Amino acid sequence: MRNVADNLQLIADLGYGDVALAVGDGKALRVVADARPATAVSAIGASRVGRTLAETEETEAYEAFRSGLPACSTRRRTARGIVYATAAYPITEQGAVIGVLIRNLSDQVTDSPGAMEVAFMGLAERVIQLLCDGPVLDLDSGEPFSTVRRAGDGVLEIGPDGTVSYASPNAVNIMRLAGFEGTLLGRPAAALPGGATAISPVAQARAARAVTIEVAGRVLKYRAIGFAPGALVLVEDITDVRRREQEIRVKEATIREVHHRVKNNLQTIASLLRIQARRASSDEARRALSEAVDRVASMAVVHEMLASATEEAVEFGAVARTVVDMVLKGMGGDGRTRAIVEGETGLVPAATATSLALVLAELVHNAVEHGIGGGSGTVTVTLRRLPEALVLVVRDSGAGLPEGFDPLASGNLGLAIVRTVVEEDLRGTLVFSSGRGTTVTVRVPLAAEDRRN
Repeated sequence: MRNVADNLQLIADLGYGDVALAVGDGKALRVVADARPATAVSAIGASRVGRTLAETEETEAYEAFRSGLPACSTRRRTARGIVYATAAYPITEQGAVIGVLIRNLSDQVTDSPGAMEVAFMGLAERVIQLLCDGPVLDLDSGEPFSTVRRAGDGVLEIGPDGTVSYASPNAVNIMRLAGFEGTLLGRPAAALPGGATAISPVAQARAARAVTIEVAGRVLKYRAIGFAPGALVLVEDITDVRRREQEIRVKEATIREVHHRVKNNLQTIASLLRIQARRASSDEARRALSEAVDRVASMAVVHEMLASATEEAVEFGAVARTVVDMVLKGMGGDGRTRAIVEGETGLVPAATATSLALVLAELVHNAVEHGIGGGSGTVTVTLRRLPEALVLVVRDSGAGLPEGFDPLASGNLGLAIVRTVVEEDLRGTLVFSSGRGTTVTVRVPLAAEDRRN
């Protein structure tokens, strides 16, 4: 039943009519899956899944369910201004009827069909008959097989003798682009580009196969369902898709390489600053250079993670933990000051993450040096992701801000950097509060396209 449900859209599109799958409980039939065609108007406009079918309205379905034989009505019904007829097919398992496939066809399709419509509806009928007798299994994996008809697909019918008995215009164009010359009709399936691999193995079997083949500079994706004998073949030329995918992979690899080189360059700069700090003659110069090392290294952390990421975004929670640990080690912590990082942010765009890493390094550095004052204490970093913003909170267990101290008016270089980055670069807000320690809250708005990450 699941295999039938998974192939309903293929039947609807090939057969130009809506289809439904219903199961019986001994008294009534209930719809468990349905599909409407993308190729024609549908008499049934909305899904009927979950609905119990009235026997007075769906007499064909009940007849097929009880008799175990297909039931085709000659009566015409009208819905949404569309005149249509109904056919029902019993689905059996070990000789017992377990469900019914219901198919509606409008008169607009059946009154004057062209050659393509006739061929497609015939193929839909054969797929229905195949599925109603049991699941269609993948020739390679043995798992139930399902597929859909995609825009641009070429459709081929392979006859009982293994030759092409019908080819849609799309199929003809795809085969010609793949180097096939001459008429397709009457030609053996094995003679088609990739046909020996994709079609021939299922043309005489009750099985299916999906194969992607490169031939004559084209990439063809085949999905074939064998009727034992004969087959339905859907073929799609995915050459341009593959080319675009390859271009994207090359660009992604290039971007990762750029991040890797930026990370290496930043780490080199940090190393040079450390060397300079060790040679500095004054404590003030050494301290200033050490702070610069932390700033550069915090940005390198983001680029290091981006170098191994598959997109231009990182999990900032992992960045925050690395940056906090790096700052504590860089300040030569003796173990009396500890840091806790709480919460997660999900994926954060690279530019935002780089700026936030710099802000976090500065705030943690200030919390340890000025908030706790080099003594024992705790710095807690809390991360939250709201629907429209990221929130970063850094709190220390120190004595709090001195009376009358305005951090935003302070001449501290680190706080000036934080204010500039938050307000001008990230367009966020920065709030200081003091009580039992000092708390700094950074709120950064998320762009609409980043809120779903």
